Amino acid sequence: MKPFSAPVLYFHSVAPRRFDKWFLNFLTMVTDRFEDQLRYFQSNGYRSVFLDDWMACRRGEKPLDRNDICITFDDGLLDNWVYAFPIAKKYGMRITLFVCPELIDPRDIIRPTLEDVWAGRCRMSDLTGLGNLSWNELRIMQESGFADIQSHTMSHAKYTVSDQLTGFYYGGFPGFYPILNTYAADQKPFYMNDPDFGQRLAAGTPLFKETSAVVARKHTINAGFMEEIAGLAGKYELAIPAHRPVFEENARHIYERYKGAGELITAVESDEAFRRRLEYEVVESKQIIEEKLGKPVRFLCWPHGDNSHEAHALAREAGYVATTAGKMTGETEQTDRIPRIGTDWNIGSWWMHRKLDYKLSSHHHKQPYYALWLANEYKNKILKRS
Repeated sequence: MKPFSAPVLYFHSVAPRRFDKWFLNFLTMVTDRFEDQLRYFQSNGYRSVFLDDWMACRRGEKPLDRNDICITFDDGLLDNWVYAFPIAKKYGMRITLFVCPELIDPRDIIRPTLEDVWAGRCRMSDLTGLGNLSWNELRIMQESGFADIQSHTMSHAKYTVSDQLTGFYYGGFPGFYPILNTYAADQKPFYMNDPDFGQRLAAGTPLFKETSAVVARKHTINAGFMEEIAGLAGKYELAIPAHRPVFEENARHIYERYKGAGELITAVESDEAFRRRLEYEVVESKQIIEEKLGKPVRFLCWPHGDNSHEAHALAREAGYVATTAGKMTGETEQTDRIPRIGTDWNIGSWWMHRKLDYKLSSHHHKQPYYALWLANEYKNKILKRS
C-alpha cells in the first residue's frame, strides 16, 4: 500500500432501512450512517474526486492531495439515485457508480428522490428505493457533475464451476445467483420486485461451487441427477428443519453415486465460448454505457472481487485504464489496479469515526496507524486470512 493515490471507498446500497425480502439487503447501509460518514469527511476537510483524478495521482501526473478520497458504489441500485445521490450532493461529495447494463431498468422513467421530499414535492412514503437505476436517472447523475458512471461488467452473474456440492437450498442468499440465472434478459432488471423470487428454486435443490462470470468456466450439472433429487425432496416436508438432515443424507448418497460414476458433470464450457462471454462482460458493457450516456468508460470494477490476469488484460486492451484489484490482493500496488476500502462496520458512531481515521491514515502511511496496519496484515498472513 503506497501513498501515491487517494483511498477508494466502496458502498452498495443506502436506504432508511433494509428492504424486506431482498436477498442482498445485508449490503444496505442505513441513510443515517451514510450521512454521518459524509459529515465526518466534510468536517475533516476531505474532498471526493473521480477516478480520473485518482489515476492522475497514481501515474504521478499530479501531486497527491492527502485530503482526496474516492467514493464508489457497486451494482447500479435504485436507492443510489433516491437516497445516496441527494445526500452526497448535500455534502458536496462526488460519487462513482459501477453499473451492469443487463440490470439497468430499460423503462423511460425518472423516479422521485430525497430532493423532492426536501422541496415539498412528495412525501418520504412516496419514495421507492428497491430496484435498479434507469438510463435516464444515470444520465441526470452523470450530467450533474456529482457522479461518474463506470462499468461493473455486463451481468454480475455467477455460474457453477465444479461438481463440489456446497449445500441445499432452503431459501435466502445461498440460492440468489442460481435463481437470478433463471430470469430472461428482459426480466432481470425487475427481479427485486418479483414476490415469487425465492420460490423460483425448489426447496432441497442442490447448490454447487460458483464463481463470477468473468472467471467461471461453466459446468453443466446432469439434469437426471437434478430430477432425481427433486423427486426425493418431494417426499419430505423441507419447510420443517428437522426433516432436512434425513433428506440430505439420502441426497448425498445419490450425489456420490453420480460423482463416482463420472456422470455428474455433462459439459464444461470451451475456451472459445468462455472468451466470447468474457468479451461480452468486459468489452460490450463498456460500449453500451458509452453509447447510452455519451461519455468515456475508463474504469472497471469486478463483481464479487473475482478476476484474473486474463480478464484484466482484456480490459486494458479494450481501453480501460484500470480495474479493481479485488481478490488479487497481491496486485494492489500496480498502477492500473484499484484497491478499495469498505466502511460499513456494525459499531457506534464514535468508533466508526476512529476506524475511518485508522483506515484513511494508514493508507497514507501516517503513524502510528500504519504500524498498526502492518501488524494486522502480518497477523492475517500468519492466520492465512489474506
